[in-house]
Amino acid sequence: MKVYILKTQDNMFLNKNFEWSLEPHRDSIFHSQHRDIALNQLIEINAKDISLRVSIVEYEADSKGRPILISSEKIAANSTRSNAA
Repeated sequence: MKVYILKTQDNMFLNKNFEWSLEPHRDSIFHSQHRDIALNQLIEINAKDISLRVSIVEYEADSKGRPILISSEKIAANSTRSNAA
């Protein structure tokens, strides 16, 4: 299952309190199973602050529907290991 979250260009994530966080926790991060709901939230955020660069990012979800947040360094390290084999 896929979920959609909102992320800034500075790698800050929107939480359920509609505040930006650098260290997201999968229980408190804003996420939606539907891209159109995430898009509506993106439009509302951009209306409040037009200088904020926000994008919708797709993540895999766990069995409870929460996003599985894996850092980009871990992904890069894993792909390097699998390419070396």
